[in-house]
Parts: sequence; structure tokens; C-alpha cells
Amino acid sequence: MTFVSLLSIFNYGLVLVYGLFLSIQISGGWTHPQQKRLTMVLCPLFLLAQAICGVLWGIPVTRKLYPLMVHLPLVLILVRVLKKRLGEALVSVCTAYLCCQLPRWIKLLVMILTGSHLLGEICYTLVIGPIYWLLHRYFVRVAHDAMTDSSRTLFLFGSLPFVYYIFDYATTVYSDALYAGIPALTEFFSTALVLFYVAFLTAYHAQLQKRTQTELQKSMLESELKQSGVELESLRRVENQTATYQHNMRHHLTAINAFLSAGNVQQAQAYIKTVQTDVEAITPKRFCENELVNLLCSAFLSKAEQLGVSLKLETRLPKKLPISDTELCTILSNALENALCAASKLEEGEKWISLYCGIRFQKLLIEIKNPFSGRILLQDGLPVSQRAGHGYGCRSIRSIVRQHEGLCTFETEGQVFIVRIVVPLQRPPHDRPAKQPE
Repeated sequence: MTFVSLLSIFNYGLVLVYGLFLSIQISGGWTHPQQKRLTMVLCPLFLLAQAICGVLWGIPVTRKLYPLMVHLPLVLILVRVLKKRLGEALVSVCTAYLCCQLPRWIKLLVMILTGSHLLGEICYTLVIGPIYWLLHRYFVRVAHDAMTDSSRTLFLFGSLPFVYYIFDYATTVYSDALYAGIPALTEFFSTALVLFYVAFLTAYHAQLQKRTQTELQKSMLESELKQSGVELESLRRVENQTATYQHNMRHHLTAINAFLSAGNVQQAQAYIKTVQTDVEAITPKRFCENELVNLLCSAFLSKAEQLGVSLKLETRLPKKLPISDTELCTILSNALENALCAASKLEEGEKWISLYCGIRFQKLLIEIKNPFSGRILLQDGLPVSQRAGHGYGCRSIRSIVRQHEGLCTFETEGQVFIVRIVVPLQRPPHDRPAKQPE
């Protein structure tokens, strides 16, 4: 037996270990040490079974029996021992089989370029380890997440490896149809690739839209809960102050009556003005006709005062708007919360925010400006957050504005961050329901 033959047999066993471990890790890996020890025992058992088969019936028969000796038992072990779902087990094994072709293609390329079978086998031995490391580092987790995301993604992700597995065994192992020059077979796999690409891209887009909508709803809910807490705190503070003034009102009236009884009219008037000023301080301010905007402005004005931020408000909005209160609350709350967070980090005298809301030319206009320190990175027109769990606010704003066919921009001018939002109050004619004939 030549050195090339020995190296080829060694590589045959090496790729079995490669495919075995890759299948297990794509399916989710081990959960108990006993499972890992069992896997270590499987490798020599599979190699022994193939060696016996090779001695008794030869290599061609062993290749044809390979699915029954290795792949089918491996699927059963993944399901029965490692407690994986049948679909995940099948897709994992087929995907690992597809990945086994990578070192094989490199070997064939080296053989074609050099014309040496020995160099091809040596290259195969050298590259299979690095390829396994790269797949384990960058591909295994992604493949497992894709399989376990939903039944649809499991089907789409597993369709290509499964089709390739059947096609490869049917045309190269159990027959030589692939090399017979049959046009239908040579075109089949390229067509399958195109169909897989189209289906996977469509499903990926739908999944991305669903995830974006979920993030938007999550952000809107968090914004509503946060704003409700701010409003509740403000209302409790006003309620406590009102109760205190109601309790003290008889003392105020007694003092005023004493001033008037003593003929001190000017002192009585001054006392009345003092009481009036204190009452006005706890009375909710009105900034415009829109009740929601009044509540938001009052809440954020109070919060800005606590943080030492000067909040300049210019709001000219009607009582009703075509955009829902929930959407408007999400837009203003997210934008003002981000502005407060940025401005509060600056030195005294530099903390300011300006908000403009108004209607012009049948469009809702919103502009929020605030200074900031450091740098703001923009990606795809949105500021990038470095903090985990953050960054959804601006996405929510843009998503809501786009749903209303509006425009929003996030930009910087020097050290000032500016959010500009334009939302048409009337939809274009083609979006309006058609008028029914009379």
C-alpha cells in the first residue's frame, strides 16, 4: 500500500470526526458530560464499522453504505440521546455533510493546479483543521439560531443542504449520472440554488419586518410605561401640594381677615398676591390645545428642571391630530429623553434643549435641538448607541414617521444634535379610499 493510499485512508477517518463534531455542534452541542463522553466513543466505533465493511466488501460498497452506518445512527443519537428535534437533527447532519465538501474542493483545486494526488491529500490534511475552527467560530452559532428560530426558517435553512445531500449521493455515489453529461442534472443544482436564494431572501425579509415591528412595539410600550410613571409622579406631587393648600386655606383666610380688620388693605393685597403666585406654581401649565403634548411638556419640563437643563418649548398644535396619541407620545418621549440624557452630561450653562411643534402647509413639523459632548456616529441615517438594550428609540421614531409617509432626519451641526420630523396631515390621493358611486 502506497503512502498516498495510507494518507487517503487517514483523511477518510479525519473527515468522519470533522463531520461528527460539526453535526453535534450545529444541532446545539452537548448539555451533559455523559453526552460528550458518548460522542468520543462514537468516533472509534464508526471507524471500526467502516474498516470492517471496507475489508469485507471494499471501498465502493462502504461508500454506498455510509449513510446507513454513520448518518442514520448519528441522527438517531442526536434525537434519542442529545434530545434534539428530528428536523434539527436531519438538517444538522446534512449541513455538516455540505461543510465536508469544503476541504474536498480545496483538495481537488490543488490536484488540478499541480497534477499531484499526493499534494492534494496533504493539503486536505492541513486545511481540514483550520476550516473546522472557522466554521466553529463564525458559522455554528448562526446556523443553530437559524434552525431554532422557527419551523419556517428550519425548513428554508435545511432545504439546500438536504437537497445537496440527496443529489450528491444519487448522482456520484449510487450512480455516475453527474458525469454522464445529462443537461437536466447539470442544470438541476444551479436551479435549486436560485430557488433557495429567492425563498430564503423572501422569508428573511418577512422575519426582519416582524422583528422590527416587535422592537417598535416594545419601544412604544416602554415609552408609555416610562411616561405614565413620570405623569403619575407629577400628579402625586400636585395632589400633595393641593391638599396642603386646601388644609392651609383657612389659615390664609384668617390672615387676610386679620389684615382687613386692622385696616391694612395693602398688606392684605400683598398676601393675596403671594397666595395667588403659590397656587399658580402648582397649577398645570398649558402650552397648546393638544392635551397629550401639554402633559408631555409639563412632565419633561419638570424633569429638565431637576437635571438643571433649560427646556425651551414652542408648541402650536390643535386639539386633534391625525397621528395617534400613542405614536405622538413615542416620538416626543424618545426624542426628548435622548436630548435630556445628552444635555444633562454637559457643564452648567451649556445644558439646554429647544422643542418646536407646529402645523405648516398641512404638515406636522417637529424640531428638537440639544448640545452634546464627544462624537455621534450615524449609520444608515440613525445614531448608533454603544449601550446594550439602547438604540431602539430613533428606530421607532423613523418607523412611525415612515408609516405616515413622512420624513425624519437625525443630524449634527457642530456640537448640536438636531431631530427634524415632517408628517403630512393628509395622505396622498392614491392612498385614500375610493369614493363609492352614488
